[in-house]
Amino acid sequence: MKRSVIILFLVVLLGACGKKTEPKPPHAVRPKPPSKVNVKLHFWGAEISFKIPKRKVDGNPLDGLKGFRILRHGESLTGPKKTYEEEIFVSLSQEMFENLSWYHFNDRGLRPGMRYYYEIRAVRGWRSVSDPARSPSFAWYTPPAAPKNLTAKGWDGYVFLNWLPVTSFMDGRAAPSHLFRYRIYRFEPPKLRKPLPVLVPEHSFFDYDVRNGRLYCYQVAAVLDYYGSLIEGPLSNKACARPEDLTPPAAPQGLTAIPFRGGVLLRWRRNGEPDLLGYKVYRKKPGEAPVLLTPQPIKEPKYFDRPPGPGFYYYFVTAVDDSPRHNESPPSEMSSVEIPGTKEEN
Repeated sequence: MKRSVIILFLVVLLGACGKKTEPKPPHAVRPKPPSKVNVKLHFWGAEISFKIPKRKVDGNPLDGLKGFRILRHGESLTGPKKTYEEEIFVSLSQEMFENLSWYHFNDRGLRPGMRYYYEIRAVRGWRSVSDPARSPSFAWYTPPAAPKNLTAKGWDGYVFLNWLPVTSFMDGRAAPSHLFRYRIYRFEPPKLRKPLPVLVPEHSFFDYDVRNGRLYCYQVAAVLDYYGSLIEGPLSNKACARPEDLTPPAAPQGLTAIPFRGGVLLRWRRNGEPDLLGYKVYRKKPGEAPVLLTPQPIKEPKYFDRPPGPGFYYYFVTAVDDSPRHNESPPSEMSSVEIPGTKEEN
């Protein structure tokens, strides 16, 4: 009886072990294909980026990859129809597999006049290769040359850019300038440059999306629209400018001068500019130059002055903004007052 129980237990145990080690079909242990494949064009060629698969088709984690097979498909856009295929293998180290989420491959072997797309397979082993992931297609042509003599000039609230029109491709062949538009890159050092959202058809540009007092730097690239693909040439030289507030406040209004307790009380209406720093007050005797009474602008629209003696005096006020230039407004209308002398003086 005991012997029969032992034999039955071994049979059950061996059967259970067989289920745990049952091999999976080959397709289930292949890597998943790369995902989120994208292509970005540069003047030197195409940058292909994609997300590295980290799991097998069955959902279990991958322990590594040997690399990627990248098949470039090309088809001529002009003349007799021709097609090309070229396979490129790029290896992936274990360290790269463990630390990277994305892979970037630079393809510098493109031919002008072609339309391309890529098929990318993840390779785990000789017989363990993923299904292909396909990239968007794009057309390719020789990029335009770099713009020259970029200049930048800062004004009040904007920067004006100007450069020479591009009239050739990178290989030196002449091209009509109307073929190209321009992409403008802007940055505030030490930040990285970013493209402005529009392509410019002319070889000049007014940038109004700036703030006075900040330093802005620019570079420009010519762009060719070739069968719907935007092919961008090399960048121009760098040019920088700082827009400045050149607009003064309005002249203060409603100035009155009233003799008051041995002096003169001045009042006027408050200016409404948001960048107002304050006011300067001037006093003037007939036939003499004005005297500035407030070297440091005052905040409130009032001032009490004690003139140096009896006589006839004129007063006027200006407004000053808080820009680095401290732009000063035109003078207000003058207000006059007479300070009488004492009885002994009369």
